[in-house]
Amino acid sequence: MKQAEIKKEIFEKLFSTTNGYLISTQARRRLGTDDKTLTYGEVKFESFKKILAAVSPKKGEVFYDLGSGTGKAVILASLFGDFSKIVGVEILKDLVKTAKGILKEYKKLLKKYLPEKLKQKIEFINENFLNLDLSEADIVFAHSTCFDDETMKRLSIKLESLKPGSRVITVSQGISSPAFKQIKKELVELSWGQGTVFFYIKS
Repeated sequence: MKQAEIKKEIFEKLFSTTNGYLISTQARRRLGTDDKTLTYGEVKFESFKKILAAVSPKKGEVFYDLGSGTGKAVILASLFGDFSKIVGVEILKDLVKTAKGILKEYKKLLKKYLPEKLKQKIEFINENFLNLDLSEADIVFAHSTCFDDETMKRLSIKLESLKPGSRVITVSQGISSPAFKQIKKELVELSWGQGTVFFYIKS
């Protein structure tokens, strides 16, 4: 079996029985919140491969996913990239718990099929990403479709702590900071349909 086929099989095996939308809805209901910024969304295997390739990840870089859900983008970053560290940040505890369970299974599959990937450090943090220090990240991904104006404004400021040359990828909404230059934008297939993905580099 080719490496590309192995990666797809691993991804599908990990997420075939996981319903992130349901977990997210139930978690928000328990919290008694209808905050639209917590609306769940997912990336697709082939689409994320293209998204990541557009920012040319280098060996040893650090990847952050802000609002990581069940961990799809984190696992795909691991499969497609050669990062030293990959961090998923998610505010809903139930989604983090699910992602950590998937990560355990992922490591077992890596041991069997792609042992070279085990050297990557992967972690999931249960936190509001606006409260975190993101300065170590080289590539930041945010599925920001439902983020409100205030969140986008605060995120834009927060990202200014990134080092020059760092890349930022956002979905549906762009960031507004003079510290970043937009490299490109393109339509990409996402779990809920086509969305515009914005790519930036820190100057």
